[in-house]
Amino acid sequence: MRTHSCAVYSIMSGVVKASIRKIAKIVGISKSSAHRSMQSIKKRDLHPESHLWETTEGAKWLSLLYFGAIIFFVIYGGIGAERLSRFFAFIRINHRVASSPSKIREVADKASGLLGEYQQEQETQHPVDTPLKIVGGVDETYFDLMILVLMDLSSGYIFLEEESDDKSYVTWLDLVKNISNKFNLQFKYFVSDRAKQLIKLATHGFETSSIPDLFHASNELVKLFGLKLKRMKKKLENKFFKDLIALVFLYELRQEHPQIVWWQTQIIMSLQTEQIKVDNGISKYKEMLHQVSIFLHPFDIENLSPVTSATIEALLLIIVQEGEKLKEEFNISSKKNHLKKFKKQIKDMASLIDTWWFWINEYFQDSDYDDELKNWIVRYLLPFLYWQKQAAKTKSPDLKEAYQHAANQAQTELNGNPHSHEYLEKNDIVSWAKWMISNFQRTSSAVEGRNGWLSQMNHNGRGISPKRLKAQTVLHNYYLKREDGTTAAERLFHQKFPDPLEWVIDRMGDLPLPRNRSCAITS
Repeated sequence: MRTHSCAVYSIMSGVVKASIRKIAKIVGISKSSAHRSMQSIKKRDLHPESHLWETTEGAKWLSLLYFGAIIFFVIYGGIGAERLSRFFAFIRINHRVASSPSKIREVADKASGLLGEYQQEQETQHPVDTPLKIVGGVDETYFDLMILVLMDLSSGYIFLEEESDDKSYVTWLDLVKNISNKFNLQFKYFVSDRAKQLIKLATHGFETSSIPDLFHASNELVKLFGLKLKRMKKKLENKFFKDLIALVFLYELRQEHPQIVWWQTQIIMSLQTEQIKVDNGISKYKEMLHQVSIFLHPFDIENLSPVTSATIEALLLIIVQEGEKLKEEFNISSKKNHLKKFKKQIKDMASLIDTWWFWINEYFQDSDYDDELKNWIVRYLLPFLYWQKQAAKTKSPDLKEAYQHAANQAQTELNGNPHSHEYLEKNDIVSWAKWMISNFQRTSSAVEGRNGWLSQMNHNGRGISPKRLKAQTVLHNYYLKREDGTTAAERLFHQKFPDPLEWVIDRMGDLPLPRNRSCAITS
C-alpha cells in the first residue's frame, strides 16, 4: 500500500500532469484505488515537510525514524511510551504513523521478540568450534526478582542475564554448565564477590580459581577507616568552630580574666593538634587503598619485572599490619571485623598473579616460540601493553600518573631492545599479547556497571519484563561499541555480525497507520 502511494505521488509531483486513469495504469492499480490514494495524499499535506514522507526515500527514512526511536528510547533507554508518543506529535509524524502509547508498546514488544530471534539466528549461523577461553564475571542483582548475570570480563559479552527465584549453587551450576556446553567455554578463572555459592561454582563446579573482586575487598577498608575517620574529622571541625567563637567573646575579658582566656586558647591548640592527627590518619588510610591498587598487578610498577602471588601476598599483609596500627591509634572498633575480612581475601586475590602467568606459560608450551622470543614478550611487550592500558583506563589522577610513568618506562625499554622492530611486525604475537592483557581482571566492575544500568531502568518505575531484558542483553552484545568500534560479540567470537537494528527494522513490516486517520488529519 505504501509502495503504491509513493508511486502515485511520484507521478502527481512530476512536471507532466496525468489523469487518474493513466496514473492507475502506470502504477498497476484500479482507478478507484488511484483516486483514493490521491485524495489521501492531499489530506496528509498538512505541513511544509509533508511531501517528504510521500517519496520512496522519505518513507524509508520515516520507517527508520519510527522503529529506531522505539528501539532506542523505549527498549534500550527505558523511556515511557507516553513520552515518546508526545515526541512523535511534536515532530508532526502522528498523522503519518500510529503513535498512541498502546501502539508504541505493541511495536516495542514485537521488536523485543525480534531481537531475541536475531541472537538465535547468529548463534545458529556462527557455531563455536574451538574452545573459548574466558574470564567469568558472576553476580546477582535484585529488582522485582533476582537477576543472575554471567559475563566474559575481557570482551564484555553477556552469556546469562535472566530472572531467577533461586541463587543456590545447584541453580548456578546448572545454568552455567548449559551455557558452557552451548558456547564451548573454558573458564580460566572467575571474579566475584565472596558469596559462597559463587566461590563454590568456580572451585567445585569448574575446578578453577575464584578471585575476589578487588573493589569489594578494598571496600572493607573503606567501611572500617573511611567513614569513621571522616566522622572524627567532622566532629573536631564543629567543636573547633564553636570553641573559636567562644574565644572571640572571651578575648574582650582578657584583662579581667586572663586565666580563662589562656585555658580557652589551650583548648583551641589541643583541637588543632587532634585535627592534624586525624588528617594524618586519613592520609595513611588513603595510602593503604592506593597501595592495594598499586600492588595487585602482574608486573612491578618500579622495575617492570614479573611478580609472583607470594610477593603480592606479602605486600598486602604489610597493609593489614598498617591497618592494625591505625585501628589501635584511633581506637577504632568493628563489630563485623572488616580488617579480618580483608585479610581473609588476600591469598585468593594474590593467586590471580600466578593464575594469569600459568595461562601464559600454557600458551608458550603449545607454541613454537624460541626462548628469546618468549623472553621478549614477557620482559618487554607485555609490560608496555599492560601499563599503557592501565594508564588509559584509570580515572584516578594519582594512579594515572604512576601507571603512565610505568608505561613510559616500559616503552623506552621496548624501543631499546634490538629485537623489538622485528618482533613488533608479527601482528599475531601483538594481537595475542593484547588479548592476554585484557584477560587480567582484578574486578567484576563491568558486571557491576551493567547491574547499575539495569537498576536505573527498573527504578524508572516501569520494571523490566523477561522479553525486554533479553532485548537489552542482545543490544549490549551485538550493538553497543567500545572506542575501538567493536561490539562485545565481535571481540569474543572474532568475527563480524549483521547490525541488529537494521536486521530487526527489516522485519518489522509496514509502518502502522494512525488509529483514526480522519480525526488525526482534521485535528
